[in-house]
Amino acid sequence: MSQMSYELDVENLPRKVLETAVKLNDPLKKIYIALYCNDEPTTPKEIAKKLGYARAYVHMRLCQLESMNLVKRLDQKRKVKFFIANGS
Repeated sequence: MSQMSYELDVENLPRKVLETAVKLNDPLKKIYIALYCNDEPTTPKEIAKKLGYARAYVHMRLCQLESMNLVKRLDQKRKVKFFIANGS
């Protein structure tokens, strides 16, 4: 799986987000931070494009984060978007 170099500006992330991200394993951490950096609900396809991952892989990881109550799902007709849960 080839990865694009996508720079995440971790120095400007809120402490609470960093504390949550540190507890996650590496595959989840980058996706969680990338989702946080988007100010609005985002599709797995958009995150996959930014990170250079396959859409299905990102969707699977977002579902994992959802099961951990770190992200929430927003169903819009045939599109699914995810966003950071308020408590995380």
